[in-house]
Amino acid sequence: MNIPKSIQKVIDRIKGAGGRALLVGGAVVDIIQGKDPKDWDLEVHGLELCALEDALAEFDPCEVGRSFGIFKVCVEGFDVDLSIPRRDNRTGSGHKGFTVAFDPTLTPKEAARRRDFTINSLFLDLETGDIVDPFGGLADLEAGILRATDPVKFVEDPLRALRAVQLLARKAQTVDPATVELIRGMVGEFDTLPRERVFEEWSKLLLKADKPSIGLELLRECGWLVHFPELEALIDCPQNPEWHPEGDVWIHNCLVVDAAAQVRHEVPEDWRLAFMLGALLHDVGKPSTTVLPVCTAHGHDAKGVPIARAFLDRITNQSELIARVESLVLNHLRPFQLVGKAKPSAWKRLHRKVGRLDVLGWLSRADWAGRGGRDPLTPAENGVPVAHPASAACFSFFDELGNEPIKPVILGRHLIAEGHKPGRAFSPALAAAFEAQLDHPEWGRDELLKVAVGSI
Repeated sequence: MNIPKSIQKVIDRIKGAGGRALLVGGAVVDIIQGKDPKDWDLEVHGLELCALEDALAEFDPCEVGRSFGIFKVCVEGFDVDLSIPRRDNRTGSGHKGFTVAFDPTLTPKEAARRRDFTINSLFLDLETGDIVDPFGGLADLEAGILRATDPVKFVEDPLRALRAVQLLARKAQTVDPATVELIRGMVGEFDTLPRERVFEEWSKLLLKADKPSIGLELLRECGWLVHFPELEALIDCPQNPEWHPEGDVWIHNCLVVDAAAQVRHEVPEDWRLAFMLGALLHDVGKPSTTVLPVCTAHGHDAKGVPIARAFLDRITNQSELIARVESLVLNHLRPFQLVGKAKPSAWKRLHRKVGRLDVLGWLSRADWAGRGGRDPLTPAENGVPVAHPASAACFSFFDELGNEPIKPVILGRHLIAEGHKPGRAFSPALAAAFEAQLDHPEWGRDELLKVAVGSI
């Protein structure tokens, strides 16, 4: 492997201080698979915490987790996390119920025992280039097996159940049966997890997995879906076979999330997580609106908004993200309802509600692909190219309208200039003028001002 010069500088300082730098974590797997590491996590053996800090002094180390023996340095654009070997001892419940004992004399095998899965217990000696494999991680990596490194240590941290969900979908093909049983046994400890960590695992599943449905199925298999009742309710919820021959809402939802993952690179990065969460939650209103035996679910879009909000509130407090997801859930059917029937003003109103019609277009495309056998990136059904007019209309109007809100022509200052005093009547008057602006793009300020004044 070719170690970047920036990283080599860090390694040299550690070696000069008498330490040994071992690469750990996902970067080792990346290198084994011939990929460039995205994260550089170094475990430093042979140095006390204060000695490591001194060795890193020229890089201005930041203490991101001193209680866990972790420093971060940035060297010529490379972020490097450094830690010293430690033992984690369970003292209470939850993700934080541990005491940490640092011990730079630990062997790699002893140090690796606390790591979650065998594929993450691999070390790469950056001085010799040797792989250190104390728990059979190389064989499991080759076989695509996710296996607990140490069953006793594994169950001390219930977050590892959710890590298994996203890692299976990203880096493995199956979970060792004994590890599945360990995960099942931790179901009751979910409430001890901080929502920030839960959110982090959901984000990795939705943003990094090619097929997030693999992780969703593991949640179901291991009983952890009980903690996400909005999704659990989709199981066995029937759909009209004419429109959804793929099966129940759960099956459809899994197909939609996978289709969304296929096209998420087309979505702006700052909208990407909202887009994927919108795909995950777009049909959560169906179980409460489905009418049998006809299997209709009228109004499931609006009904799904508070249900989606309940899911999101348990994993994040990011108000902008939540608002974007709610808007996508509420409006995911609108492109299909409007295409070929509505005036441009209706699309302008939709643009105002959603913010980005292109994102809604990709969600519409992913929803369409949720029957199976359809390609959401280049619309095709069973290999035969087809049109998808709903998303095409979204993209066309987005090209026209852009990603900025439509600005109203008539503002409060225009009414004041006409001699009107600010008051409660201003808001409905300005709203009427804006609606007229959308319906009549050919009208100028004078015509729109008459509408506003006439509404006071």
